Amino acid sequence: MKNYNIGKIITQVELSGQNAATVHWSEHLSGVCHARLLLYDAVRPESPDGRLHTSLHGEKINRLLKGAMARLVDLGKNLKKAHRIGYSVEMSGDWNTFIQQAGAERADLLVAGLPRAGQRLPGRITALMYNSPCPVLFARPEMKPEPGKKIMVPVRLSEGLEEKIPVVSTLARVLNAPVTLSAFVADDSPASERLRLFKLQEDMARALADKGIVAECETAHGYHFGTTMLERARQTGAGLMVIGVEPGNFASRLFTKMVGPFFLENTSVPVLSVPLRRNSRAQQPFTPPGRVTRPVYDGLFPLSPVKY
Repeated sequence: MKNYNIGKIITQVELSGQNAATVHWSEHLSGVCHARLLLYDAVRPESPDGRLHTSLHGEKINRLLKGAMARLVDLGKNLKKAHRIGYSVEMSGDWNTFIQQAGAERADLLVAGLPRAGQRLPGRITALMYNSPCPVLFARPEMKPEPGKKIMVPVRLSEGLEEKIPVVSTLARVLNAPVTLSAFVADDSPASERLRLFKLQEDMARALADKGIVAECETAHGYHFGTTMLERARQTGAGLMVIGVEPGNFASRLFTKMVGPFFLENTSVPVLSVPLRRNSRAQQPFTPPGRVTRPVYDGLFPLSPVKY
């Protein structure tokens, strides 16, 4: 089982409406993990009718990019607890550019904001959850880090150990948080399935113990996985929930595409999604043919346009 270390964090900062929680989480984890924090924003110039401008060039683009970079730098100056900070601005209206950036940077963790409870979940958030090459922390504006609060890990038979255990053990250490493995037992599940589930839960607890983390084991009974786990998180006062997503398996994807967004839409705690790569042919982020994006500034140095 591989170790998981947080050495580079990328935070998608929407300058038009910054999510304070994403900034606080990024600053805190950068400090306790001694990780480089990259503040990232994609500038989307729009015309009065709301359409993406495709004809902007020259000085107009430069002014937009320099303005966005200046605002990122001002934000970074206030993050006193962050270990080291870098900046990146792109000209793009495509959410896939953030995923491309994460892959190119070999990021260990992405941090992204969620809308407030009751608001519609943007499709790009779901796309990020299922296409990210690394774990993603999702938080609403009011969900600031609370070290010491419980990390809840839902356990079900469709998820394995290899990817989740290293992530959970690292977060438990850096957040100084206890871990609860909550096994979901469907009301109509047969005895044989329940026994397999409890065996998986025991194996996860043993794997965490091997990494020096003591985990509490519990069962949560219900009909719907997402509803049951979210209610359990509220009842136990969890400070973070860790779930797995497996975009490479089509049959699993049909199920998790319903459950994953359900968690993000209804959660009362931050959610960390961990990509499960058991399928060797895991899907790659989709970029339409011929789509051109322009990473013009990385830090303070201009780059040439890149076609992905």
